[in-house]
Amino acid sequence: MRKLATEQGLDHLIEAGSSGYFPLFHQEWIKESFSDSTTPRISFSKAAENVERYYQQIKRHSSYERKKTALMAFNPDERTEFVRSFMRMVEFRSLDRIKELH
Repeated sequence: MRKLATEQGLDHLIEAGSSGYFPLFHQEWIKESFSDSTTPRISFSKAAENVERYYQQIKRHSSYERKKTALMAFNPDERTEFVRSFMRMVEFRSLDRIKELH
């Protein structure tokens, strides 16, 4: 997470995701990404690598709509991996925030 904190755009997206707002993803993508219950859980370090790698491909676009359009160009497996990894990062941020409250 520390490495990703330098990416302001990505950091804002993860923060928005921890509030339940996912501007990069269609609801169908999220449902499809988690529909296969046999897929193993992604480790935090692998999720951070995946998010960083895929975000590098879309960060040059200025608006969320253009970023979303760029995600449409990903093949379904790449998009699923990105969504699952991003959700893992959001989960980590949310759990980290809960620790701060105690």
